[in-house]
Amino acid sequence: MAKSKTIYVCDKCGYESPKWFGKCPVCGEWNSAKELSIKESGTDSKSIRSQQAGMDTPHPRFFDINSAIESSTEVRIRTMNESIDELLSGGIVRGQVILLGGEPGVGKSTLALQICNSIAQNTDKKVYYISGEESVSQVGLRAKRLGINSKNLLISSETQIEEVLSAIDPNEAQLVVIDSIQTLSSTDVDSPIGGVVQIKAVVEKVRVFSKKYGIPSILIAHVTKEGVIAGPKLVEHVVDTVIYFEGEKTTDYRVLRVQKNRYGPSGEMAVFQMTYEGLQSISEDKLLTYTQTAGNVFTNVYEGIRPFNVQIQALVSRVKVASGRRISHGIDVRKVIIISAVLSKHLNLPLEFHDIYMNVSGGINLSDPGCELAIAGAILSSFLDTFVGNVFMVGEIGLDGSIRPAVNLPKRIENAKKLPVELIITPSVASSKASKLNDEKIKVVSIRNIRELFNLILELKKGE
Repeated sequence: MAKSKTIYVCDKCGYESPKWFGKCPVCGEWNSAKELSIKESGTDSKSIRSQQAGMDTPHPRFFDINSAIESSTEVRIRTMNESIDELLSGGIVRGQVILLGGEPGVGKSTLALQICNSIAQNTDKKVYYISGEESVSQVGLRAKRLGINSKNLLISSETQIEEVLSAIDPNEAQLVVIDSIQTLSSTDVDSPIGGVVQIKAVVEKVRVFSKKYGIPSILIAHVTKEGVIAGPKLVEHVVDTVIYFEGEKTTDYRVLRVQKNRYGPSGEMAVFQMTYEGLQSISEDKLLTYTQTAGNVFTNVYEGIRPFNVQIQALVSRVKVASGRRISHGIDVRKVIIISAVLSKHLNLPLEFHDIYMNVSGGINLSDPGCELAIAGAILSSFLDTFVGNVFMVGEIGLDGSIRPAVNLPKRIENAKKLPVELIITPSVASSKASKLNDEKIKVVSIRNIRELFNLILELKKGE
């Protein structure tokens, strides 16, 4: 017989305890313990004796791996948006559960409604959009602004997950979108809406429904800049794909980045622009500017299976105080501090008496170490007040001032040739490959350390 037991779960961080607690030992919140009754599978004495007697008992079914491979079919549903399909490695897989997270107001609902409309216009089945935050009329106003009028798109404002799933016809459903998981609740759980327990229960019911009938689902979730809100971070291991919005709401650009994907590579990235008609995909060239000013260097980040070209800007300014500041947007300020310290030490430059401001085009956040050479080049260009031209740099910098090759360097260089650059600077380790990558218009130069980079920029300064 199945037994039930009572546990206490923190409604803020999800901490579980067999006993009641006044203050959560993990997040430190007071009075956040919620009582939850769960069923645990137990075995009675009769079943144990039957097994000992060798009687037939139910067993889990196991399949041969070869038969599983032969029976596996990866049928993808295309969203008819080239950027999103490329982001998802060709489209949405049947039964796939996607978590779409981001700050409130960044454009998650707009993107989800556009995806629903694209799929609904290219299928005879129905697309279900459940909006727990807005009424049907409010969603209709957004749909009117976006020019959405597909008859196969069905909208509901129901907030109880059992009622929602029972109203969906598995034979007619093509996609299910829930906006957002914090607004739905389950009758099986006695907990406030939006809490950890409710979110886990809602996501689990949707996951089981999607896997059982092969219907993909998109779950929209709100997170703060720190990503500390209860819910999305706690269900990432349950879903198949996790996609997060990046970029400031004060700008028109939005960046979609795949953090996890069971049906393709993670780390893929796509850039969109928020307009009155909705989110429009744009190419990476729209994020780049070509100006004849110092401190501008091109590089690229390797996201997923392809490089993505970006532009790094630096401003080095002399200060009258004892030490300069390091302010960065899109680059970890600790990386800027380390690179400026390496330049100051090995080149004997007084950077400690200068303010250094860094920026990345399009509001993209960089974590790829292959951009370190471009960061150093932008700082030196601004410090020497030298316009280096349309120069592309890629490579890692060691604390000893050496320059090491970045991951997938040949692909990075080939992608850089799409830009109107005149010079590509790479680590000297790839000198044998660099000679093969030279062409009539673009020259590839290999350097070993930052001293050679400094001398190269000085030569460009003399040529002005």
